[in-house]
Amino acid sequence: MVLKTMLCTLGKFDIPITQMQSPFNVDLLDSNIILFGSALSGKTTFLKTLINILHKQYNNRQEQVFILDFGGGLSEYRDFPLVSAYYDNANEEYVKRVFKILDNILKDNIKELNGGNYRETKYPPLHTTFMIDNLNAFVDEPRYATYQEKLAKLCRDGLSRGITIVVTASETKGLASYLGSFRQKIAFEMPLDKYTEIFTGKVGQVGNHPGHGFANVSVRPEGITGTFRMNLPYEVQCAFPYKVKEGEPGETKEDFVSALKKKFGFSDGMYGKSVKKYQMFPKELKTSDFEKIKQPAKGGEKELEIPVSVALDYVDFCPVTVDLSQSHVISIYGKREFGKTNLLQLLLSGIIKQKPGARMVFLDDGRNQLQDIYNKYQDGRESVYFNGFSQETITLAAAGSKPEEIRSKKLSPLQRFYLYLNENYLDLPKSLIGGMFNLSEMDVRRIVVKDEYEDTPYTVFVIQSKLVYLNQNENKYFIQKALPRLAAVAEDKGYVFIFSDVQKISEMETNEVFNSVVSTAFLFDNIAEFAGERGQKTVFGNMDVKYLKEDYAPCEKGDGYFYDIEADCLLKAKFIKYEEG
Repeated sequence: MVLKTMLCTLGKFDIPITQMQSPFNVDLLDSNIILFGSALSGKTTFLKTLINILHKQYNNRQEQVFILDFGGGLSEYRDFPLVSAYYDNANEEYVKRVFKILDNILKDNIKELNGGNYRETKYPPLHTTFMIDNLNAFVDEPRYATYQEKLAKLCRDGLSRGITIVVTASETKGLASYLGSFRQKIAFEMPLDKYTEIFTGKVGQVGNHPGHGFANVSVRPEGITGTFRMNLPYEVQCAFPYKVKEGEPGETKEDFVSALKKKFGFSDGMYGKSVKKYQMFPKELKTSDFEKIKQPAKGGEKELEIPVSVALDYVDFCPVTVDLSQSHVISIYGKREFGKTNLLQLLLSGIIKQKPGARMVFLDDGRNQLQDIYNKYQDGRESVYFNGFSQETITLAAAGSKPEEIRSKKLSPLQRFYLYLNENYLDLPKSLIGGMFNLSEMDVRRIVVKDEYEDTPYTVFVIQSKLVYLNQNENKYFIQKALPRLAAVAEDKGYVFIFSDVQKISEMETNEVFNSVVSTAFLFDNIAEFAGERGQKTVFGNMDVKYLKEDYAPCEKGDGYFYDIEADCLLKAKFIKYEEG
């Protein structure tokens, strides 16, 4: 159905030539709205009135509202059925997020309209009204500089594509570039020179009463015949969202809410008829919160063999899920105490639920970083922990006059790990093993080599050791040689490698091999800073730092990034807080 107009009556004009108080109408398909006013002049009340009118006149198949509340007075509308998103200024990421969502809506609408105008399309997409209460706070904040241009684009291009912008502001400073995109201007309780600046012409003086001021005429008043000059400012009194005094015409807040619940099917604390909701995260995302607020994945749920969900993405609140039947090498980067261990716990817990017989192999470097996790998983399943030096043995075959021998030596955690791999997973060079035991060349040739390896259970390797990132031959052997061989058969054999605290790799070849093997990466740090400094040699190295600074706010505790390398998909996410049991 063609939607020619979206008329909203917001108050009454006092137009002398009509000798009557004409309705103050605004067509949301024809005009963006900007309202100026001093403190307590009625700006937020005006937005409340408009939100109420939209809920009275339209349904969830026609209208959705996005709110950026820098004034703090609109939180009561957070759960209203037509309010898709309500964000305040507490978390910078939400401010950036709403512009990503609206940019996607604009692109989708352009595609759906196929070059046509919104009001001329037979089956238009859902109309969007984007409200910002206190635009000055947004414009004056340097961290939002990039999004000012995005707002300007929405103001310029949105109307014809089904997006209307409604903003309030306390002053004109810094807003000159926006004014041309707002056909409907309103001003409450402003100095006379400010009225002149806003309306580019002289106006009279009005008393200081909330909701009282001037507005230009953007919709021709009813009952006027003959010539009438449009866009001139006239005195206006905007309506309140509810009646102020008993006995006055209009409805009470209780009446409005009752009608709202009936119209939108309110039951069991929720509206049955509601637009898609973009919510805010709790301070800590617990498992119960995850289950409650997660949204269906785009394109529907895919069949995953070993899915482990660890977070919700910031834009759509869809689960961030790793399929460990496909992602066999996982790298975790980030600052200390920012969430790396929490993620490791989530991954291991998810694996064990689906692979209760899995073997757990932990490589530490003597700092006992994995001790508590090992202690948790060693009971009831096969677990191995390499941490600290220990006496190990190797068998040398009989050769010539030399009988079979057992040699022993105290080995480092990494050396013990190599020995374990050689005995259970793949044959390592005799020279590497011999070097660990200080064997002569002749004795190296006597090292017993397995003819074949027994089948191993599904195995999870957790690597949290600085040793594997060092530039010495013995240290870098695991990443350069052993890891690619193991990763190549990981899908068939059932191996997963989790590098739970990736360190800087100075040796170029080792670094390139590591980056090429990693399939999924997580980062607990501010990504623009990380990619611009240390991250240049990581899997994040090819990313545009300027774009990252513009697109992502600094991380708060519990925030991080998920990077699907094969799909080249980067998501900022709120990670689930791991809970025992």
